[in-house]
Amino acid sequence: MHAERIRAFQRDLAGRLADRREPSPLGEGLFVDELPSVYDLNYLLADRGDADELRTEVERLMERFHHRKAVAYHEVDLGWPQQVHLVMERTRNADRRIDTSHVRAVPFDRIAPARLLDSETPELNDAQRRLPEAIDTTWLAAFDGDALAAWCHVRTRDGIAQIEDVNTLEPFRGRGHGRAVVQHAIEHAGDGVVFLEALEDDWPRELYAKIGFDAVDRKTHHIRGQHPLVPLRIRTPRLELRLPTVAELRELYDVAEAGIHDPDVMVFEVPWTDDLNVPDFLAYHREQLELTTRDDLHVNFVAFLDGRPIGVQGINTQSAGRVVTGSWLGAACQRRGYGTEMRSAILSFAFDVLGADVAQSGAFLENASSRNVSRKLGYREIGSHFVSPRGEPLEHVDLELRREDFTPLVEAEITGYRW
Repeated sequence: MHAERIRAFQRDLAGRLADRREPSPLGEGLFVDELPSVYDLNYLLADRGDADELRTEVERLMERFHHRKAVAYHEVDLGWPQQVHLVMERTRNADRRIDTSHVRAVPFDRIAPARLLDSETPELNDAQRRLPEAIDTTWLAAFDGDALAAWCHVRTRDGIAQIEDVNTLEPFRGRGHGRAVVQHAIEHAGDGVVFLEALEDDWPRELYAKIGFDAVDRKTHHIRGQHPLVPLRIRTPRLELRLPTVAELRELYDVAEAGIHDPDVMVFEVPWTDDLNVPDFLAYHREQLELTTRDDLHVNFVAFLDGRPIGVQGINTQSAGRVVTGSWLGAACQRRGYGTEMRSAILSFAFDVLGADVAQSGAFLENASSRNVSRKLGYREIGSHFVSPRGEPLEHVDLELRREDFTPLVEAEITGYRW
């Protein structure tokens, strides 16, 4: 058996696929920044480290990404969802052979649409298209009549072949197409070491065992996936509202630190700008997102102008059919209409996508700019209350906008909402 040779093959291929390689005391970070949503191209390949060390290192290396991932050959539990992959080498003949005349080599674009039938990440196909640049790759497909039924591909280098991406479309399962493409792939690979991977807790490993594969190694993929709202984009003529990465939150902190309001006048009910620090700023955004569910939003979308963060447009679910919004802009971007654009966009999202009936907001009497934005959008005053952000009571005007009274002031393109 050739477990060490297979490990070396996989490490070499991972490095070839990466556009950016970051050295780490625990292994190596491997990244393709232009495909940030593809987990298999962006992760820490770990040789060592306990759970705390690995979590800390993954956080350091992956601030530009929304997910977190470590691949480790050693036993460790990061407290994240795990996928245990069995590395299975072909060590013997199959229990039986079947006809593979309906399997043939095809261009990748022949199977590309089928690969994404159940996927929300079109970048997965872009990742596949990178393979021939790094390694000799052949895609094989099984056909049921004229219909594509199953496929896989074979990666070969220096006498080692890996069979990967074995899939059978739902209508054609149970007809032997999966076995056929794997058997044909073995024949295509020829002499030498042939291996594939299978999830430890999934049934295909049993099929591979029948075809002649035995487990020779194992590795664990530790994955903390991205939040379901990450793909959401709310675009206006000048701005984009979306969830930020940690790296972008650090840029946003610099915007806040440069100034939001006159230091002598507090405009927030909670005076968070009086004690700005990076750890608390990052923690607040993280904790609010952790609280967010489909039916209970606590989301601080960051407003981006030409790819740079300029402020925040938040939205919270108060009760069924009712949302509360709040926002801030860095001083350098105020009085240019961005606040109105942000609020109009989030109201379009609230009413048109979430189905809200009422949106609430508010502002101190002294915060004329915020109240002007609300006035433009049709809010009406429904009362007021007093709060003391710095110890002295200040009157806070309560505002409300009903769906039927809302007329968008800017066009908002909303994409990627899948909840």
